[in-house]
Amino acid sequence: MYENDVLKCRQLLQRELGSDWENILKIAGTQDLRERCGKKLTSFMAFPERGEGGSNKWRGNCSPRVVQQVVEYALDVKKYQRQPLKEFTLLDPMSGSGTSKVVADKLGINSVLYDLNPSPSFGKGNWNALRDDVNDSADMIFFHPPYHGIIKYSGDMWGKPHPDDLSRCENWNDFIEKLNFVLKKLFFSLRKDGRMAVLVGDVRQNGKLFSMQHDMMKLGTLESFIVKGQFNCVSDSRTYAKPFIPVVTEYLLIYKKENSLIIPFTMVKHSVFEASKADSPALTWNHLIRMTMESVGGKAKLSDLNEMLKEHPKAKANRHYGERIRATIYEHKSDYINHGNGIYELSYMAA
Repeated sequence: MYENDVLKCRQLLQRELGSDWENILKIAGTQDLRERCGKKLTSFMAFPERGEGGSNKWRGNCSPRVVQQVVEYALDVKKYQRQPLKEFTLLDPMSGSGTSKVVADKLGINSVLYDLNPSPSFGKGNWNALRDDVNDSADMIFFHPPYHGIIKYSGDMWGKPHPDDLSRCENWNDFIEKLNFVLKKLFFSLRKDGRMAVLVGDVRQNGKLFSMQHDMMKLGTLESFIVKGQFNCVSDSRTYAKPFIPVVTEYLLIYKKENSLIIPFTMVKHSVFEASKADSPALTWNHLIRMTMESVGGKAKLSDLNEMLKEHPKAKANRHYGERIRATIYEHKSDYINHGNGIYELSYMAA
C-alpha cells in the first residue's frame, strides 16, 4: 500500500511541476533551513541545482552559489563596519574550472585565481601550493582542496600525474600534513579582518572513515561551521552489500583573521590508550575485566583473568587484586554468566 501511495505522489508531482519536480521538491523542503532571520546564509546549505559559473563537467566542482553566499556575507560585514570595498579581493588557490572568477565578476570585486593545472580556465596556472609563494593578499580566500584521492586531478582531469598534487598523496597522514602546510600559507596571506572559507568533505575508503574537517588544522577564529548537502554524486547510483553510513554532506568552515601577527590555531593529536597496560581514573575494575574478556573471545577462567591482569597498574596497587576481580564479577552479575568451575562468560557475547 505504501509503495502505491509513493508512486501516485510521484506521478502527481511530475504532472503538476514538470520534469524538474525532484529538484523543486528538494529546494522547497530545505527552504526553512537555508533561510532564517532574513539571512540567506545559515549553518545549512543545499543547492540541488548547481547554478551558472564554472563547469559541472569538472569532477568535484563547487556550486557558484556556495562561493557567492560566503563572499556576499564577507561583503555585508565590510559594509556594516563601514570599511572600504574598492580593493576587496577574492583569492581561490585551487580554482579548477574558474567558478570563483565568474562569481567575483558578477559581484564586481577583484579576484585572483591559482591552479596547479598549467592551462587553467582563468588565472595563474602551474602554481604549486607546496612550493610556490602566495604573492597576493586577499579579504576572502575560498579554498576547496581535493578530498584526498577520491578524484585524481593531474593525470586524469588534466595533463600528467604531478608529484605535488594533493589528490595523489601517498596516504592520509601525508595528505593532512600537506593540507595543513597549505592552510598556513594561505592564512598568512589573508588580510586583517579577512576570512578564509574552507570547503571539505569526509572520505570513506575500504570501510574506514577519514574526516578532513576533524583532522585538518584550524587557524584564526572559527566564525561558522556550515553543513552542506551533497547532490548528484557518482556513488549515488551504486549499490553496496556491506552496511555503512553514506556520506551525504560536506562542511564549509569560515575562519576570521582578527590579529595580523598573533594567529591562534588548533591541531588534532592522535594517540592511543592501551587499557591492558595503563590506568585512568575513568577506568574501573569492571571496565578492565570486561575489556580483557572481550579480547579473548568473551569467556575466561578466573585464574586466567588473574594471570592476564597481574601486571596491570590496578593490580600492582592492590595486593589483593585477585579478590577484587572475583568481587567485581559478583557485584555485576548481569554482565557475567557463571558456567561453574571458575569459568565466566560475558552475557552480551554468549551464543
